[in-house]
Amino acid sequence: MLKTILTFVGLIMVFGAISTYAGEKEQTGAHISITLEDRKALIPDLLVMNLQIKVNTATEAEAINMLGSVDKAIRELKVDYTGGKYSVNKHCWWEWEKRRCAGYEGGINYVFQLREPKEQNKILEVVDSFKDKYEKKMNYSVSEPSWIVSGERIKAIEEELRYSIIDSAKSFAKRVSEKLEKNCSIQSIRYDIDRSRWGWWEIGLKSIEAPEPKKEDQIVKVQAKVELKCE
Repeated sequence: MLKTILTFVGLIMVFGAISTYAGEKEQTGAHISITLEDRKALIPDLLVMNLQIKVNTATEAEAINMLGSVDKAIRELKVDYTGGKYSVNKHCWWEWEKRRCAGYEGGINYVFQLREPKEQNKILEVVDSFKDKYEKKMNYSVSEPSWIVSGERIKAIEEELRYSIIDSAKSFAKRVSEKLEKNCSIQSIRYDIDRSRWGWWEIGLKSIEAPEPKKEDQIVKVQAKVELKCE
């Protein structure tokens, strides 16, 4: 469901800023500048969830195997995500000006893009089962799940808004031509696009029903400065 708002940005048309230029051999012409804006409010279609998994083990191999097991289970869910890169390092700290090390710590991060909120429950239940298995050796957190508009929808709407501004510019040029009793034409259109996203919480449940963030309209806005020349 789309909500369209067409705004003539206070008609920042400097109608008073009609600049007049005179050439040596040509008739005086008027140059008019106006800023036009069109926007649409879109209902988000993707739930973005950032998941971070951390492990603490006695050996490097154990840390890698634990992260690998979790990663395999997540991939088997066949949900869309980016990330999945992991790191394993010695667990070290400073004590009485001496560097001490004991065991290894590792981590892996995912950013999920989910079409259905219930998909986050499946992910968290899988991860929580590994937490039960590995106990204190593993922990995880989720960072501010939020709804966004998918990239393909944004691109389609931006293109639609660009054409809408062209139509508005043509209509404005026609009206100015009538008011000034001149022939006004579009000399240039310069676009400026604006798009109107995270805290953390710990999970520790057997059967997980994660909160579902509220879907809030997101604004895709296209603004353009239009230059007219009237002769």
